[in-house]
Amino acid sequence: MNDHSHQDRPGSDGAEHSQPTNSGHDVQAESGEGDWVAPESIVFENREDDTLEAALDRLLKSILVNYSTTHLNALGSRLGWYGTEPITLQRAGRLANITRERVRQIEARVKRVARSNVPDIVHRMAAQLPKYEPELWSSIARRLQNSGVTTTEWTAKSVKSVLDQCGLASWIFVEGARDSLVGPRNNEMLTHLNEIVGIARRACRASGSVSLDYVAKCLPTAIPMGILRDMLHCAKDIEFISPDYCWVPRTPAKRVRIQNVTKKMLAINRPLEIGEIREGLNRKFSFRNKTGSAKYEGVVPPSHILISLFRMYPQFHVIGDYTVDFIGDLHQHNELTRPERAIVDAFKHFDTDALDRQTIKEYGDDLGINMSSLEVEMTYSPIVVQVKQNVWRLVGSHVSPEAVTSVHERVRNKGFQRRLIDKGRLPNGNFRIVFRLPRFVHNFVASVPSEIGGLQLDETFRTPEGVTLRCKNGAIFGFGKFLSKSDCKEGDYLIIDLNLRDRLFEWSHSLIEPPKIDRVL
Repeated sequence: MNDHSHQDRPGSDGAEHSQPTNSGHDVQAESGEGDWVAPESIVFENREDDTLEAALDRLLKSILVNYSTTHLNALGSRLGWYGTEPITLQRAGRLANITRERVRQIEARVKRVARSNVPDIVHRMAAQLPKYEPELWSSIARRLQNSGVTTTEWTAKSVKSVLDQCGLASWIFVEGARDSLVGPRNNEMLTHLNEIVGIARRACRASGSVSLDYVAKCLPTAIPMGILRDMLHCAKDIEFISPDYCWVPRTPAKRVRIQNVTKKMLAINRPLEIGEIREGLNRKFSFRNKTGSAKYEGVVPPSHILISLFRMYPQFHVIGDYTVDFIGDLHQHNELTRPERAIVDAFKHFDTDALDRQTIKEYGDDLGINMSSLEVEMTYSPIVVQVKQNVWRLVGSHVSPEAVTSVHERVRNKGFQRRLIDKGRLPNGNFRIVFRLPRFVHNFVASVPSEIGGLQLDETFRTPEGVTLRCKNGAIFGFGKFLSKSDCKEGDYLIIDLNLRDRLFEWSHSLIEPPKIDRVL
């Protein structure tokens, strides 16, 4: 910085000895002794063509009369008056070859005098700082330079230091990792910078990339969109993939859900069009959103943002504008869960591109797959796609209309098997319901007979052992909690006796159909 560059002294601390000042008086290197003037006796003149650097340089020389250039450089750097971040007391002491305490004493003197002799250019600089809403420091610094207030881009810390020393501390400077925000001291939004950046960072990791609108919805307080964008620009690890979508590039690959889910799909068929990938992501994200397994809901970005993301993921290759592939090998055993592998094996076993849900479940049951897990994967796994009601295909496969018709015919030929066999009130006042059990009882749901309330019944029934059945919205559910642990089989008869007064129930099962209930009028 012209004649203000730091000069190191030779010796144990690498600093150069003091040079004589213009007056010809040598300053003692060890103590840094020189003359300084009281605030009322300082000789300082403002100039119309002043810059901040020139004015502060004259002010410093007016305060520290007969100090060497080395000492002036050290004190100017310590104060931040050269536009760079203020150096530490220890660094300033080494540059001037004096103790940190001596630097502190001289610094305190300079600040007292400067407060009473603020250059006009400092007020001109302050007039260009934001008065109402926060602004990025990088924009302010360029504006100060373009307007001639400074000759170089100053750091936020150096300007804050000058304002504090001159008694003009009416602004708050909030430092970010990449940029800083400056705003009026009474602006409360700046105090939430770290919190807002943290929320945006976690939302990006949950979805791959999120819009500013989504981040704004996650915030505890309302933030104008422009200020929110500036806040995120301060974060070192957040970047904008478009004007309205941001992401976190340095997230470990194993934690990027978009990559993990896409690898599952590509392990089935590759390459895949972005529309099919997006549909699979929606299915998988909906599971975490409904179960609450993630603090921030996964929101699938639009197709053009997804394509931009895959172009920046080193493991993926974008073909044209709409197709994505993986670089390297993908093995289903590594990418898929055991229930997902059973689903794939079912299509291979029946050598077809389309299957109904019941056939897949029965095949998985024969392999010993837990039915709850299989149900979840059939509902939320990205590797299967519902073509029509009760017709499914694997992701990336193409199903002919003839195959769809064949599945419909097969399901219809199975016929509808009546589950409710009998119902009625018993002499003891209980209400008995007899069901024929399906093959899978873990998610068995029955209808509430209209005689005991139908859709109006909203109660929980319990056994003395604490087993519960829930009746709500015309359905009875909760059978799987005790039936899955019993020796009940498909086709067995389940007898449920409901005590409507005490909200208790008893259950039993039979291999043969129970006698018809003698209804009590």
